Amino acid sequence: MLKKIWDNVEEGALCLLLFLMVTITFVTVVTRYVFDLPLSYIDQLVPNMFVWVTFLGAAAAVKRKAHLGLSMVYDAFPATFRPAVDVMILLGTGAFFLGTAWYGWKVVVLQMENRMMASLGYPSWIIGLAVPVGSILFVVRAVEAWWRHRRGAPVTAPGTPGI
Repeated sequence: MLKKIWDNVEEGALCLLLFLMVTITFVTVVTRYVFDLPLSYIDQLVPNMFVWVTFLGAAAAVKRKAHLGLSMVYDAFPATFRPAVDVMILLGTGAFFLGTAWYGWKVVVLQMENRMMASLGYPSWIIGLAVPVGSILFVVRAVEAWWRHRRGAPVTAPGTPGI
């Protein structure tokens, strides 16, 4: 049960966020153009949710090996060197996203210390938290995908179409 939740945490959060984004956008359009009652302050929720969607989507994509890659360059290496190239790619992306998580966390701490508030009345660090959380999830999912690949598991996550 816990494994199933862990394997689908990004997809569940993404479905919820996308549903909320579509619903909020629909409601604001209807209230603005049908009832002539603009709820402009609620429009700010959608871009804030999009930050979370971006980072959670990146983690979900790396889990499924769905990110664009330069397979022509990768395929040019002899098969004996590809495991080393896989490790170099993992280390490079891992370092980049760990750095992103570190600096994202520093921004979140600043947002908490300065009590910067969004106009909707919730703390802005809730949105900023998407950067370190999504970046850490990206690294964890990249390591999981690499490990599955090293064990000879299917290239994509179970239940996903091949790309």
